[in-house]
Amino acid sequence: MNKVSIIIPLHNAVAFVNEAIDSCLNQTYANIEVIVVENGSKDGSWDCLQGYKDSRLIVHQIEAASATIARNYGYKKSTGNYIMFLDADDVLSLDKVENQMALFKVFGNDVLISCAWGKFTKTITEALFTPQNVWNDFTPVDWLVTSWSGGGMMQTGCWLASRKLIERAGLWNESLLQNPNDDGEFFCRMILNSKSVKFDKKSLLYYRIPQADNVSQNRSRTAISSLLKSYLSYQTEILKTENSKRVKLALGYNYLSFIYQYHWYYPELSSRAKKYFYALNIGKMWAVGSEKFQIMVNLFGFKCALFLTSIKRYFI
Repeated sequence: MNKVSIIIPLHNAVAFVNEAIDSCLNQTYANIEVIVVENGSKDGSWDCLQGYKDSRLIVHQIEAASATIARNYGYKKSTGNYIMFLDADDVLSLDKVENQMALFKVFGNDVLISCAWGKFTKTITEALFTPQNVWNDFTPVDWLVTSWSGGGMMQTGCWLASRKLIERAGLWNESLLQNPNDDGEFFCRMILNSKSVKFDKKSLLYYRIPQADNVSQNRSRTAISSLLKSYLSYQTEILKTENSKRVKLALGYNYLSFIYQYHWYYPELSSRAKKYFYALNIGKMWAVGSEKFQIMVNLFGFKCALFLTSIKRYFI
């Protein structure tokens, strides 16, 4: 039986990590190892790991308070033929590994397998699963174009991949500091290096709504600059595979969404994203964002709509 390594970066998640670990150790698939890499916690997260006596749980401690560094460290310590990255506050359905490993037997090791995910705050019984367009089988480019064009996204713990695929795609990008999209950049490369994306209809990932100090909620200049850098990585990687109008439109959607969200906070980064958008040569900016903003764009144009929302925010 092939071994599956589940890698969990742990940073200030003492209230949640035991539930995440238990959902791994209680999997119906027997041959697993769970590698937890504690990185720079201040809340006693390391201490809460000491009560486990299960030999399948391997814990490490590093100083760098970085999820990407912790994931890469855990990967290098892992021994499994298949790899899953799970956040320390999320929970797996107990048959997830078994279901996804069964799909590898059908489709081979060059595919990347995902599953449904639902949001919850306190208990997984309250999780809400809202189907998205990406909850399907796709070719690599089709998955990315669908996702970037507003068709949804996939949480980190949804994916299961072969070690072979990760070696081909490369490890997590440690230069993307504080990045709320470090998983998006990593799995973009994973997807493009796969034969296809397969959707596991049986399994579930329970995604805990992030706390205020979670990296996905980080809005520092470093984080948002790094986010824009991840979109440039998208562009570099996908154009190697397909340089087409539909791909460029999907890339443009990323830049427009960035401008919509951050023009008020970081106008210089917004201006940079605007240059990247126009360099794609796909025409004028189109409507993204909230329904009200889209109406303003259709009436007055994108730039004017941004100006009007900036005035409104200034006087509130």
